[in-house]
Amino acid sequence: MLISFILQLIALWCLSMTMTKHFRSVFNTTFTAEKGKRFKVLGWFLLLVSFVIVAFQNTAMMSVYWLSYLALNIFIVALINAWRSSKQ
Repeated sequence: MLISFILQLIALWCLSMTMTKHFRSVFNTTFTAEKGKRFKVLGWFLLLVSFVIVAFQNTAMMSVYWLSYLALNIFIVALINAWRSSKQ
C-alpha cells in the first residue's frame, strides 16, 4: 500500500508539472508542449500502476483506500506547489 501511495504522489506531481506555472516554478526553464506531454503520459501511467497494485489485493476496501490516498496526495501536491511558488 505504501508503494501505491508513493506512486500516486509522484504521478500527481507529474500531472501538476503539465501546467506552465508549476513547471516554471520548479525548473526555471521554458515550458514546451513536448515536455508537458511527457509529464502527462508519465503521470497517468504511474497513476494506473498505483491502482493496479491495489486492485490485485483481495480486500474490498482497497479501492476506497486508494481514493482516500488520492485525495490526500492531491492536497499534498497542492501544498508543495503553493510553497514552491511562494518561495520565489
